[in-house]
Amino acid sequence: MGEVISFLPSCEFYFNLGMTAFSKSNYKKAITYLERAQTLAHTDDDYVFANCQLAICLQYDNRYNEAIQRLEKLDLHYGEHHPEIQYFLANCYAFMNEFNQSLQYVKTYLASGQQEFKHEATDLLSQLHHEQGNF
Repeated sequence: MGEVISFLPSCEFYFNLGMTAFSKSNYKKAITYLERAQTLAHTDDDYVFANCQLAICLQYDNRYNEAIQRLEKLDLHYGEHHPEIQYFLANCYAFMNEFNQSLQYVKTYLASGQQEFKHEATDLLSQLHHEQGNF
């Protein structure tokens, strides 16, 4: 008989599986893995990170409302320390053509001073101003 191998699932393990599935455009599988990852998170940072990636996968799977619900819930509890949540919300709302909501979140993100998505957020802000000029 073979050797029994002990396996303790972790947030990181499922997160990596989810990101691999995402990179192969297998969004449904990525969502499943990332849902599992966020339930195994031991820190707030890991929980927020897994949920943000999960929301991105939901967005790529055209499940914008689910992504927004998840991100808005995160924003309520963790937004003060994780302004990137507002950037992800701005993206989701932009994909739904809800430009005023998107504009509100991208401005909030840029005002936070976080640099991680500053370039992308500035590009989004420019696109939103362009879209609003077309109406």
